[in-house]
Amino acid sequence: MSGPLAPSAVPGVDGGSVLDLTQNAAGELAAPLAGVTVATPVLGERYDPRPLEDRARRYIAYCLIALLWLLVIAIFVLISIGTIHVTDIKEFGVLVGPVVALVSAATGFYYGTKAT
Repeated sequence: MSGPLAPSAVPGVDGGSVLDLTQNAAGELAAPLAGVTVATPVLGERYDPRPLEDRARRYIAYCLIALLWLLVIAIFVLISIGTIHVTDIKEFGVLVGPVVALVSAATGFYYGTKAT
């Protein structure tokens, strides 16, 4: 491949050549997305992940609470339509127990980090 946009080869560490895709054959920087402005970071600005972490914690806590409500409502609906009997509720402990543990851990962690 040759021409103004052909990638150039530069010497590598071990003496071989390395394909440099950032420059064209004339040694100028290649512009694969002409007209697109790239936001460059301003010196002094630091990335703060706390808002994104807070949003993720809240989302996980709300989803787990919704899952717990869904399980409880499903149990009541199944009892009310007669699919299961009240004596069979203990079998749902296999599902409800871990979900309650997850909900309590997630909400405790979420509200624990909100307090600090």
